[in-house]
Amino acid sequence: MTEYMKIHIKRVITAFIAIPFLFGIIYFAPAWVFTILILFVGLISLNEFYALIRLKGAEKTVFFNYLLTALLFFSIICKGPFYIAIFPLFVIFPLAFFIFRYPKSHPKMVDIGKLIMGPFYICLPLSFLATIRTLDEGQMWIFFILAVIFAGDTGSFYFGKLFGKHKLTQISPGKTWEGTLGGLIANVVSAGIFAYLFFPSLSASSIMVLGVAIGISGQVGDLAESMLKRMSNIKDSGRILPGHGGILDRIDSLLFAIPILYIYLSYQQM
Repeated sequence: MTEYMKIHIKRVITAFIAIPFLFGIIYFAPAWVFTILILFVGLISLNEFYALIRLKGAEKTVFFNYLLTALLFFSIICKGPFYIAIFPLFVIFPLAFFIFRYPKSHPKMVDIGKLIMGPFYICLPLSFLATIRTLDEGQMWIFFILAVIFAGDTGSFYFGKLFGKHKLTQISPGKTWEGTLGGLIANVVSAGIFAYLFFPSLSASSIMVLGVAIGISGQVGDLAESMLKRMSNIKDSGRILPGHGGILDRIDSLLFAIPILYIYLSYQQM
């Protein structure tokens, strides 16, 4: 058995275990349980991100970012709008930390930027996902975005393997334009099927636009994390999921797609 086949089998086994667990949490558990799950996903992903960028000399500030992340999601559980006010603290604390260490540590602007980037890259989209769960039909919308992203990843993979000839970008040499097109087709088809079954009142044009927007943003999110890994010369963000890598490897597409869905649902409720 080739190494590729071994990895593929591990991916399938992990998916068969993770999908029922995730389905149960989303569908049967109360919203606060789902939010706690998202909190753990956010903390692990944030840890993987800081390990990825190899930030040194700011361990205390990173620890405060973990505490602020916990405070962020607990504030969502309390159903208060003040969770938005926590995000400026992700900027205030690092700047205050470096103010009192300057000029001892001689912080670089790029290091401060990396420190602040993590929560806005990871925690902000995940907080939107936790908020979507509290909306009317929020459970089904979470299933919707997961189905669309998963279908797009699967479509991109198999279309790329079968028909891929033209490289999409040097950031991820394995990705092709054919795979990208296949992924977008899978995004739209899955969005259409899901909407037909669970959101029959939505127009076909709305679903098509939403499917394409989520698909494109998801693929950009995947490429963005690939770029970060290539810059750090790291293959996977972690090893917590056999065959898949780290948590950040699994949610990279979602992180860019969640705001699209959140904007759409916010507009619908205006």
